[in-house]
Amino acid sequence: MITSRERVERMLDFLPVDKPALYCDISAVGIYEHGEKLRDLIRSLNSDFGPVYEGEFQLPGPVDFDSEGHYSVIKKDWWGVTWKYRIFGIAGHPIAWPLDDWSKLDDFPFPEQHKWSGPELVEKRGAIDKLRNQGYFTNRGWIAYFQHAYEVRKYEDALMDIATRDKDFMRYTARMHEFNRLSVENLLLEGADAIQFADDFGTQDALIISPESFREIYKPLYKELVDMVKKAGKRAFFHNCGYAWPLLEDYKEIGFDQIWPQLNVYDLKEFAKRCRDLHLAVAIHPERSALMTFGKPDEIKKRIYEYHEAFRPQDGGSYYYLEIDNGFPYENIVAMAEAVQELRT
Repeated sequence: MITSRERVERMLDFLPVDKPALYCDISAVGIYEHGEKLRDLIRSLNSDFGPVYEGEFQLPGPVDFDSEGHYSVIKKDWWGVTWKYRIFGIAGHPIAWPLDDWSKLDDFPFPEQHKWSGPELVEKRGAIDKLRNQGYFTNRGWIAYFQHAYEVRKYEDALMDIATRDKDFMRYTARMHEFNRLSVENLLLEGADAIQFADDFGTQDALIISPESFREIYKPLYKELVDMVKKAGKRAFFHNCGYAWPLLEDYKEIGFDQIWPQLNVYDLKEFAKRCRDLHLAVAIHPERSALMTFGKPDEIKKRIYEYHEAFRPQDGGSYYYLEIDNGFPYENIVAMAEAVQELRT
């Protein structure tokens, strides 16, 4: 019998597997809405990417709700962006931007960063080694460019910066690249099997920026970092929600082994064929906003079987990615888990 790590490696190489590989994430909002029975359910699925998180989550308390009982939290992140959150477990909206004026760029402090060494590195490597010794495949990181640009800047301003190749925006992007390079160097020192990159370049039916902008600004930056990952013998994963069909070949040319897409924006069979032709492995992630939130258990099971038929995960090149978002009825989560378990048996 092969280990989970071997199963994922075979899947990424588009080789047949004994059963489809699986990644599970319970999330804080999942525990908040459903309690420990959710952890028990997900634990029973035996994720190939590591055991279920057994620690305590930071869940909302009375102070996090306004006088009308609505969740309402305002906080500043380590980039200096002030966010307002109105639904626990869902990304908030920026309400104050540290680079709303490019005159602030020269004095803008990037988060403090240093190269890992000594006891800190020993601890991080030890955590990865423990999972590897248990047979798991590990991935770490969240390396992004575009998402940071429209967080530290107002969204519409960031898009104009990209379209005009604003000189200050390009200076900011160069600094972001230096920051990301050190992040990747540290993650490689840590020793995980894959490094996770992430930027959402698509709406539900089109790209947010032009393919030319992606290729001129971002593709060379990703390529440099992914080359580092490949030189170290590791895998490169890429998260991209939204429609990104025009960039799929670019993703492969950059060197990504895997993409984590938003499947409902594509024709399943067409998308599955395209990714298989490109040798770009796919994280099969059941659609959240409609299917998992408002669908019925039978619909969810049917859809997962459709994913299975289109992507053929038993032949490698795809795997199931199960993540619990806010508002999923528990019976829908059970249906998702049961369908995937049936297909892995």
